[in-house]
Amino acid sequence: MSNIITCKSLYDTDKDIVMSNRLTDVFINVLVLAGSRLAKTEDQKRLIVWLAEKDQAADGEGTVGFDISEIPWNSDTFEKDKAFMLKTIRHALNKKHWEKLGYEPNEKLLFPKLEEFAELIEELEADDIKQEELIQWLEDSENDDPINNGFPVCPEHKALLTVYGCQICRN
Repeated sequence: MSNIITCKSLYDTDKDIVMSNRLTDVFINVLVLAGSRLAKTEDQKRLIVWLAEKDQAADGEGTVGFDISEIPWNSDTFEKDKAFMLKTIRHALNKKHWEKLGYEPNEKLLFPKLEEFAELIEELEADDIKQEELIQWLEDSENDDPINNGFPVCPEHKALLTVYGCQICRN
């Protein structure tokens, strides 16, 4: 099984990012490590928590692919949040906080996927996002959800927590 990240608004299936289950876990882990430390605003923290919720240990293998328009972007802060996400990707490519992983990711497999993800994010326009994704995701959250409780972080990894706990601890 594999996971696929798409950007349907581009209508170019050659730009789909296809990853094995293990590579998907690593991809999410390095983004969560980098983004958790960079996120300052609630919107930025939500973006990282949403990515961290792409947790195959909770949802099942091969089930965490997504279209980047489904990320809970806020149309009011889209350009700033897009820049934040690109900075997060750059930090992941620069191996920021990888020492917290407990393993060494295979750069030959991971880096091209991070670069492809950056390309999709760069091409995403405000008109492409689905504001209802943010609204629905927030409405579906429970009272005890970390996004409703000050965005706690894992004491060991300093990663933003999800309803499943720490993405890094779980993988």
